[in-house]
Amino acid sequence: MAPNQESGKVTTVEEKHTPMLVNIGGRRLALKTAGEGVPTVVLEMGLGSTASTYDAIAGQIAALTRVVWYDRAGLGQSDPAPTPRTIQDLVLDLHILLQKAALSGPYVLAGHSMGGHVVRLYRERYPDEVAALVLIDASHEDQRERYLAILPPQPNACPDLAHLRHIWESRWVDSRQNAEQIDNLANSALLRSCHNLGNLPLVVLSRGCPMRDPAKYPSGLIEAMERLWLQMQRELAQLSSQSCHLIASKSGHLIHEDEPALIVELVRQMVVQVREQIKR
Repeated sequence: MAPNQESGKVTTVEEKHTPMLVNIGGRRLALKTAGEGVPTVVLEMGLGSTASTYDAIAGQIAALTRVVWYDRAGLGQSDPAPTPRTIQDLVLDLHILLQKAALSGPYVLAGHSMGGHVVRLYRERYPDEVAALVLIDASHEDQRERYLAILPPQPNACPDLAHLRHIWESRWVDSRQNAEQIDNLANSALLRSCHNLGNLPLVVLSRGCPMRDPAKYPSGLIEAMERLWLQMQRELAQLSSQSCHLIASKSGHLIHEDEPALIVELVRQMVVQVREQIKR
């Protein structure tokens, strides 16, 4: 990675973002912080992703305000935790982590994919701490059931389709088959019990490009799945009366890789909005 020149000393991006290990009660989580100011932006990664995947974005947000990002238990440099886990466990870990590190709110929580589940439940559990949410191609609590409803029931003639159905029918519900041993069924139930967000500032950013190659599947299937995904994204935007739904037209699911500047800009807008609210 190309070095950065600061105060006559050459440092790499990795050195600038060296994590500190924070004890959250018998386990340590690897935490990164940068920047100063209010509100504090907290970045929550997708399933199995380490904090390093957001280093570049965090570095840009740090020019605006304080930003926090970390490795969840069992990922990167963080200690493992008892499994299987639910997003309730992840939310508690995050809450203790922020307290132990003396990183106070108000928070702008930004969650990608399954990280969207985490930030939504965090807001449900600690509403007074959260000033805004940014959902980045975030998972929906009903996505498994809705996808299975449109997938052909006998996919054996198409290996890719058989694999896709296996993901949603079996692998998704078996916590042993994902990187963090997360109980996805329990997660969905937890989210269905959450309240709407009222007038909380909310941005929903959705992918504009399909996750899979349509040519490998029966005609129209991937297009139908993407339409369904977009509908679920619209439903997420409807959780708040003060929301905005945008499409990252050049991005697949990994918007932080395809259009990172878009995420930074949306976070910037939320930071400005929260600061204006604080002044009132």
